[in-house]
Amino acid sequence: MKIYKNFYGDIFFKIKNDKDFIEILDSIEKIPKRYLYFFSEVKIEDYYLNYLGDMVIFQIEKNTENKTFSNFELNNDLIYEFIELSKKSIIPFTIHDLITFYKKDYVIRYLKYEEKLLAFYIMKDNIVEFIFYSVDNINLILQTLNDISSFINEKYYHINAYTNQKILFKWLNESKRSITKKFFLYRMNSFGIYLTSPTINDAGKLIEFYEKVFKNSKTLATQLDEFDKTTKDFKNIIELSKENFGLRILIAKYKDRIIGNSDIYWNINRARLERTAKLGISVLEEFRNMGIATTMLNNHLLWCLENPKIHRLELEVFSNNKNAINLYKKIGFQEEGARKEAAYIDGKYYDILFMGIITEPDLYFST
Repeated sequence: MKIYKNFYGDIFFKIKNDKDFIEILDSIEKIPKRYLYFFSEVKIEDYYLNYLGDMVIFQIEKNTENKTFSNFELNNDLIYEFIELSKKSIIPFTIHDLITFYKKDYVIRYLKYEEKLLAFYIMKDNIVEFIFYSVDNINLILQTLNDISSFINEKYYHINAYTNQKILFKWLNESKRSITKKFFLYRMNSFGIYLTSPTINDAGKLIEFYEKVFKNSKTLATQLDEFDKTTKDFKNIIELSKENFGLRILIAKYKDRIIGNSDIYWNINRARLERTAKLGISVLEEFRNMGIATTMLNNHLLWCLENPKIHRLELEVFSNNKNAINLYKKIGFQEEGARKEAAYIDGKYYDILFMGIITEPDLYFST
């Protein structure tokens, strides 16, 4: 039933009935995630879900072949354009999705006019997985279908169309193309352990969270008696993050408790430093080893990869925090240096390690 989990932490499921839906919820309460997406063969009406629209799989007869599009290549500017255009999708489409299709030898083709990206599509084995347009225009749609036909080796092929693609959807319906499958698309927020951005109402809960984190920690610079942030301070911090003012915050919640926090910040007041973001992360001890930190790290890393203004993500970690160091390495961070014996904890000295990762897509995905 599960299709996949993207790097933002969204989990996608394909279900046939209400029973599938209930079984999924029972099994994933403590799996960290951002949103849950359901491709359902039936309408689901008895639960609090956001209905997004429909995905319909049409069978189409091959058109006249006419290649006018270009092949995708691993180029940063082009990648950023693809990701920007894909934001029109009613389901998330990430840079990891794009590169995964590319590395699996899908046909990925795009059309530009006067340096502006007009459309691109992704297909393999006579199935068009995605089509994205800058504008809904019937001539652009027909031009795309003619280019697609150049890569079809049978009389018919299939195309996934979404109801928010109004002109494409209308043309496919009016042309009486055969429908082979239809899915109702739903999104569920805030279920079980989930990631979200904090609101002003979370300020007091962040105080409680950090008091618990600092109380027994042997791997952080701040101790409980040195923690002096107030609810007002956190309200101001949250407001800055909402404005994307050099700060991005994620919190992990479970039953209305904050159980994890991770943020990245960058110096927007220093042009020579503003392309480097610094990462911090903490998870309550009782909720560790559940994938929460991994999910938050992947979310921030993916955001940096999709953001052309961020070139590098870096962090500092005490050398006694072996679990964190191993996780950072697994994500892709590399050790770059250390401040020798800079931290003094319970009568022992520890190094503070510097770790970093370059978040330029062509470099990150070339390995």
